Amino acid sequence: MERRAVHLVLGSGGARGLAHIGVIEVLEEEGFEIVSVAGCSMGAVVGGLYAAGYNQAYKEWMLTMTRSAVFNLLDFTLTRQGFIKGEKVFNVLREVTGAQEIQHLKIPFTAVATDMLRNEEVHYTSGDLYKALRASRLRSNWGVKLAAGLWHHARFF
Repeated sequence: MERRAVHLVLGSGGARGLAHIGVIEVLEEEGFEIVSVAGCSMGAVVGGLYAAGYNQAYKEWMLTMTRSAVFNLLDFTLTRQGFIKGEKVFNVLREVTGAQEIQHLKIPFTAVATDMLRNEEVHYTSGDLYKALRASRLRSNWGVKLAAGLWHHARFF
């Protein structure tokens, strides 16, 4: 069967974003070749790990997670960056994958974030994968945040 090329775009969705793993598996089973990936929020996490070649390892890790294990990975904070830092999760993933530079991934990858101070979309196509994923995943109910070297300002009323 001839492989058909597809450029995959994955959206946000928190835990629901994990469905992206199944979508990727079905695309591959149906003969599609994913030639590039772009994603935001949870779509960036799943897409970035896929582009790095760790889709199966990420899936297996997620399948071992219990409610208490998930709770233990939440690093709560009451700072201006939000209520959950996300460092514990990304540190565990970094232990599994090692350091990853976006420009050296197996498949071209773009993490999409928002510079809310400038009201602009930001595309991370090079640099530290985990800084880009963190910038894409950042949420805040108020305040100013610094991620991946960019100031982000969020106000939600």
